[in-house]
Amino acid sequence: MIALDTNILVRLLTGDDRQQMEAAIRLIDGNSCFVPLSVVLELEWVLRGAYRVDREKIASLLDRLISGENLHFESEQVLLTAIRRYKNGLDFADALHLSCSEGCDIFYTFDKKFLAHSVGLKPPCCSPDITPIE
Repeated sequence: MIALDTNILVRLLTGDDRQQMEAAIRLIDGNSCFVPLSVVLELEWVLRGAYRVDREKIASLLDRLISGENLHFESEQVLLTAIRRYKNGLDFADALHLSCSEGCDIFYTFDKKFLAHSVGLKPPCCSPDITPIE
């Protein structure tokens, strides 16, 4: 199995460099490929920031990648949970952080937007200066 960097997936999804896109397709079609969570985190950031892709399209692209035959994602169930939470309004990084922490009792953050969007999720989120949200 080989591992892929973010730029391979960016070329695959954006096609902004035809030669590199075709190389990425050949690479993925001919191999069993591992995608670390950190690559997916960076991929969302690049698509959103550099390419101005909206949340709905990013979620769709991530779903499409996960269903790819030769792509194997680190902690795939955690990633699927994070994508679902992202679709429901959480920032992708926050969704991934929370999903990676599901075995914990509480997730602490000072991020008020994160707190507002995480009500009812597990683990419960709270700020160190307020009572835990249950």
